[in-house]
Amino acid sequence: MKNFYIAVLRREMHKQLRQRDRLAAAMVRPLLWMWVIGGGLQALAGADYSTRLLPGIVAMTLLFGGMIGGLSIALDKDAGTMRLLVTAPVHPIHVLLSKALAAMLGALLQAGLLGFILILLEILNWLVHPLGWSLTPWFAWVGQFTLPHLGLLLAGTTLCAAACASLGVVCGVFSKSIDGFAVLMNFVIFPVFFFSGALYPTHSMPAAARAIAQLNPFTYGVDLLRHAFGSHAEYSVLWSAGLLVGSTALLLGLALWKYQQGGAVQPLQHG
Repeated sequence: MKNFYIAVLRREMHKQLRQRDRLAAAMVRPLLWMWVIGGGLQALAGADYSTRLLPGIVAMTLLFGGMIGGLSIALDKDAGTMRLLVTAPVHPIHVLLSKALAAMLGALLQAGLLGFILILLEILNWLVHPLGWSLTPWFAWVGQFTLPHLGLLLAGTTLCAAACASLGVVCGVFSKSIDGFAVLMNFVIFPVFFFSGALYPTHSMPAAARAIAQLNPFTYGVDLLRHAFGSHAEYSVLWSAGLLVGSTALLLGLALWKYQQGGAVQPLQHG
């Protein structure tokens, strides 16, 4: 069984590392959000909005990165690889766990790369400051990046990445093709992101939206990252961590049920 996990992880990570253009594109999204959204809303919400936004952007990177697990499943369905896994002497839960684990590692890789870029920009801003230059006019959040609580950051990103990867696996199992996965992903990922505390506190939302946000597991991933960055958390660490663990187990259970009901493969087409 150990060899099975190693083989799946090696295959999935090799695909991700080989597609450097996708990794680069994954960095453009959060940087643009921090530049455009952060800079624009900071003028309305106050000077500390960029520090409020940072945990949400890191969580967004984990969310999009975690959907890789679903994309991998959809690709394997189209290629017929999933049929081989169905007939292999491996329990379905191990197939789904290996896919989720690979997606979680991919999401953590993207979040780590984003953090590396942020640190480089902070260092660059520090170097050019004696010359009278500043990156602040272009990136309002530069100079406000504070070192997080590393223990909470590691735990928060890991738990959030696991929940996001499990959500991606659910989408992949329920989708019947690559096109279907793309539609389902857009249908799921944006409500999950916007009905959370990533862009604004949930307590300031209308009552109906706040209720949805409180049912959204991603909300608690963002909240854990707010604890890590010391930025306006709304729930306790234990509450957010517990709900993330429970949500991950629930999502994997749902994926397993659908997988065993025929969600592993596409039906054969006879002409």
